[in-house]
Amino acid sequence: MQPLNYTPAHHAALKFSGGRDLLSIESLSRGHIHETFISSWSMQGETCRMLHQRMNDQIFRDIPALMHNIKRVTEQLRLDTWRARDHELEVLELVATNEGEAWAVLPDGAWRTYIFVDDTVTYDHCQGIEQAYGAAVAFGNFQARLFDLDARELSETIPFFFSSTHRLRQFQAALRADAKDRARTVRPEIEFVLKYAHLLEIVETGQAQGRIPVRVIHGDTKLNNVLFDQTSGAARCIVDLDTCMPGWSLYDFGDLARFAAADSAEDERDLTQVGVNQEVLGALNTGWMDSAGAFLNADELELMPLAAAIVTLTVGVRFLTDHLAGDEYFKIKRENQNLDRARVQFEMVRIMERNRAASNSAR
Repeated sequence: MQPLNYTPAHHAALKFSGGRDLLSIESLSRGHIHETFISSWSMQGETCRMLHQRMNDQIFRDIPALMHNIKRVTEQLRLDTWRARDHELEVLELVATNEGEAWAVLPDGAWRTYIFVDDTVTYDHCQGIEQAYGAAVAFGNFQARLFDLDARELSETIPFFFSSTHRLRQFQAALRADAKDRARTVRPEIEFVLKYAHLLEIVETGQAQGRIPVRVIHGDTKLNNVLFDQTSGAARCIVDLDTCMPGWSLYDFGDLARFAAADSAEDERDLTQVGVNQEVLGALNTGWMDSAGAFLNADELELMPLAAAIVTLTVGVRFLTDHLAGDEYFKIKRENQNLDRARVQFEMVRIMERNRAASNSAR
């Protein structure tokens, strides 16, 4: 680690000191969007830790809007208007700058700071049905506590982020351009998207008809965005609030199911290894209903069996689009990695739809 007074992170951290003495600061290799650091502080014999992030203004081009959303969401989460089924969660706590602002602009970029949530751990792979249930309860409770927040108070920090039809249009444009002459090598994947394209229109059709409401959602409900207590294993805090903005409620459920119920790596090359863990999926469904089911309307409840397939297909379309365009958005470490990611998502959709059809015929 470099001496404190030579690092940009040191100068940024001092903007949030609040009279504390900085003891150390080091990089944290978490996430792929922002640069993240952890600092240790001392004040009157007490020590604490903070998490600092230099925000990526290439992904989030309107930093004031992003920080407005996070500030408003965390304020709402602290209100006592709703405690869904007594499931309590800690709320991420923004640390104000020494001037009382929610974030700071320095020569090297825009910085924000949170109180570090100690004694927690994250998981990239689901450890079983109990953890799946806990994660679903946590994310469902997160939405329930935002139920009274008018979505019009938040900005759309990444335009069309939750729009499946927008992702379909991007795919069609990439296919027409075929910038890397790859379309001829992925005909089965292209045909798959065309076959299931109707799934991508369901949500926005329902929203246009007023059946699917616009709600404030988390927007990135991967399992590793839940902090679990190191000792008890209970979900303690939801993190990564950058995509908290107007969306459709069950996007969060669908994205969690896509991530947590997957039996393989996201870029698995052997599709025989790809699967959807039905026990985990059942635990996710139960946890979501236990914490968020009370505010879902009839149309949202009817959509729930399809939500995971819609989100999984949408993500697969994004991977395939990026492969066609030349791997411009998602980082790759090897050739055809985005194509492999797309194939895994599509195989999961096949499994989900096959299981849904079997369930419907059994009724």
